[in-house]
Amino acid sequence: MKRILPALLMVSALAGALSGALPAAPALAGQSKVSEFIFGKAYNDSVTAIRITSLSQREQSLPLSLRHPMPSGIREAQATVSADRHLMQAIADRGIALKNVIQVQRALNGGHVIYYR
Repeated sequence: MKRILPALLMVSALAGALSGALPAAPALAGQSKVSEFIFGKAYNDSVTAIRITSLSQREQSLPLSLRHPMPSGIREAQATVSADRHLMQAIADRGIALKNVIQVQRALNGGHVIYYR
């Protein structure tokens, strides 16, 4: 308990300092530079892009279709993305080349999940 209290005080002091240093912004304004640096770029396009690397394959239990994608599945995913203007804009905003898309899934909330390498 003695170690937790100073850590909590430091976190609350840092949060207070950051909130005082940042200008007040109206809702739905652009993302602040500090927020982008800490949390990464926020895209409000209902598309989630997940990068599949050799490290992520070892650390996570990924489906076989993502660990060893079939060429036909890759072609189908790339055709799905290229046929949808919204998805093409989403991968362009994120700097993902169409040739790197492995799989596209429809999310439960109506968005899309794009897996790429």
